[in-house]
Amino acid sequence: MVPTYNEKENLDELVRRVQQACSSAGLSAEIVIVDDNSPDGTGARAEEIAKTENLKVVHRSGKLGLSSAVLEGFKAASGSILVVMDADLSHPPEMIPEMVSKIESGEADVVVGSRYVKDGSVENWPFTRRIISKGATLLARWLTKVKDPMSGFFALKRSVIEGVALDPVGYKIGLEILVKGKYTKAVEVPIHFADRKAGKSKLGGGEYLRYIDHVILLYEYRKPWLSKYIKFSAVGLVGAIINSAILWTASEIFFVYYLLAAVLAFCVAATSNYYMNRRWTYRSKRSLPWQYAQFLAVSVCGLVLNLIILYGIVDVAMPALDIGMDKASLYLIAANLVAIFIVSIFNFFANSFWTFRDETRRR
Repeated sequence: MVPTYNEKENLDELVRRVQQACSSAGLSAEIVIVDDNSPDGTGARAEEIAKTENLKVVHRSGKLGLSSAVLEGFKAASGSILVVMDADLSHPPEMIPEMVSKIESGEADVVVGSRYVKDGSVENWPFTRRIISKGATLLARWLTKVKDPMSGFFALKRSVIEGVALDPVGYKIGLEILVKGKYTKAVEVPIHFADRKAGKSKLGGGEYLRYIDHVILLYEYRKPWLSKYIKFSAVGLVGAIINSAILWTASEIFFVYYLLAAVLAFCVAATSNYYMNRRWTYRSKRSLPWQYAQFLAVSVCGLVLNLIILYGIVDVAMPALDIGMDKASLYLIAANLVAIFIVSIFNFFANSFWTFRDETRRR
């Protein structure tokens, strides 16, 4: 499976090396080129090669994305073992027989061509690209045990994806399969990741942002409650910053009575939290007014709970423990952090099972 966009200059060498590697190992290889209407004529050149080689060409209407191209390639392929690689010759076709043999022998269901296992390497990567790659790999660390989940060079049994709803965002279809696929064992083989031979890289800032969105969705799939709570807490942190900024501005600059300023700050922060949680944490599409009222009610209950916990610690527990006033401020901060943590859990579950109950059930 080879997705292409403006890869005409690499196509002949790619096909030659794939066929040579497979024929020397006694493998019969079918190459599927999925072209996104490349302006440089990649699709037309693929059709010419298909006249003499075992090659299928899938033409698409435009640049629709690498991951969806791979999925279309899976549909077009006839083999029981599927191999995915880039067209730019950064992935060594000579490794295909070893990857396929590990599947045929039953050693693995998925085989990943890895840059980050022993003897794996990359060629002439600048420092910034290494940092980006390592950072992206770190983001996916708790989704899979594979050391190079970012790899675009992998082989798998067709059964791994049969009946699996794959819906990748961006270009890391391999990570999607590692998280959602039906397999018992994935292994990695070392590869040397070479510089592309011709053409230009398709990666840019937009792809990196889509990757982050993809990772978030995969965490929601694999660890739905944890990922949702982390997002809920992140929204809460932003809300706390908004609350503090408005409280200080209203009381110190506009001389609003501090309790009124606190109420104003609470209302603005709660409203901000609601909209961010509605769009990001829960992706809700329900009617706004009643849902917003529910969220505010939970927030008010959380505020009351926070005050009760603070009172219990500061006015009951601290005097009982004979904590002097010289240490009171430090204990107050600690008590407030404890209260915030407890209230965040209360708010999260109250909103999950009441305010956003339909969205929670759907997931």
